[in-house]
Amino acid sequence: MKKQFKLIIVLLGVGLLAAACQPKDTRPGLGLSGKHAEKHVQDWSFTNDVEEIFVETRTWYGFRHSTTIWCAELDGLLYIGSYDDDVKFWEQNVARNPMARLRIKDLLYDVTVTPIANIELGRKLDERYSTKYDMADVFGDDLPAWRYYSVALRSQ
Repeated sequence: MKKQFKLIIVLLGVGLLAAACQPKDTRPGLGLSGKHAEKHVQDWSFTNDVEEIFVETRTWYGFRHSTTIWCAELDGLLYIGSYDDDVKFWEQNVARNPMARLRIKDLLYDVTVTPIANIELGRKLDERYSTKYDMADVFGDDLPAWRYYSVALRSQ
């Protein structure tokens, strides 16, 4: 009976720790929790109504790292972005290993994340992000330069 009680306490502690390790606002987290999406996504336009999503990457030392990010859909495809002069930790992880996981609402998607080099596509994404997130309201007149990444669903 005593061993069962200890096991229950340990399992509750692990569950609470896992829940506390989810990203929130600017605070990063560890592995993302949620249910894997069962359908293959053909069109990501459902994300137009989603303000924030979460990306999980792998660190060089093997831990999962997750953070809150913005996304935009363009022509049915999904893109994520980052701004500022400093390359974010998740971007460094993606540069080393492009396999990532997204959580959109409560569903998980295993994806490959690739940097966008096409300048014209970057301009279109600037417009899309500006419309979706009202960049002038968020950043004022000092709009930062953005880096964008395409998202491709991996085979389940």
